[in-house]
Amino acid sequence: MSFDALIQPFPWFRYSRKLKERILNPRNVGIFGADEAKDRGMRLAVGFDGSIPDGNAVSLYWLVDPDDGIIVDSKFQVYGQSALIGAAEAACEVLVGKNYDQAKRMSGELIDREMRDKPDTPAFPWETAPHLNLVIGATEEAADQCADIPVAQTYEAPPVPQVGDALEGGYPGWDSLSSVQKGKVIEEVLDHEIRPYIALDGGGVEVTKFEEDRKVFIAYQGTCTSCMSSVGATLSYIQQTLRNRVHPEIVVIPEL
Repeated sequence: MSFDALIQPFPWFRYSRKLKERILNPRNVGIFGADEAKDRGMRLAVGFDGSIPDGNAVSLYWLVDPDDGIIVDSKFQVYGQSALIGAAEAACEVLVGKNYDQAKRMSGELIDREMRDKPDTPAFPWETAPHLNLVIGATEEAADQCADIPVAQTYEAPPVPQVGDALEGGYPGWDSLSSVQKGKVIEEVLDHEIRPYIALDGGGVEVTKFEEDRKVFIAYQGTCTSCMSSVGATLSYIQQTLRNRVHPEIVVIPEL
């Protein structure tokens, strides 16, 4: 990572509105100390990446449940540009409630999605990739400090955000689309709003059939194949997201 890449300025107007607001008013700035972790019965994990002389450095502080590896609280400190503040803030929001194994799967794309105003419009300018990578590096270091904590083989639900606002009447012109076009719309929603979050659990989902313009048959992959939430919380989330974004009568049917 070059020095120039880390210190070049980024036009404020290219940030999303949500990212700007969270840079100006971050909610997760701070640190946790060993005494506080002990008082709360938690494991303290601290991850660091970057270089202060180079102009950008980030520290992540986690309180981790020693029984199941769940990150119950997360804070950060940064030295550097506004993009790094926003990336650290987003990471803290994403990670709380996840276990350290899920945290190791967090990507720059997932951090970006947390700060987007619109599903298809990036929150961070492309030049901020090095700053996102610094947060990923700090996350990996903190997660490695928890490797001795056992985690459940299955989780109650995938780490997904709240379902977004529904599109009134569903996807525009849905009924006039061909079956192939409808399938592409469904795949796009899966790619943007479902798959990135399920991937944190090491799982995946693919569409196997699309019938009668309403029935979406899916097959789970990875850890989702053995997770009880694949017919509960995960399935409900997938179906509700597709109903909000595609058509209110969509039915998702898992092929188990």
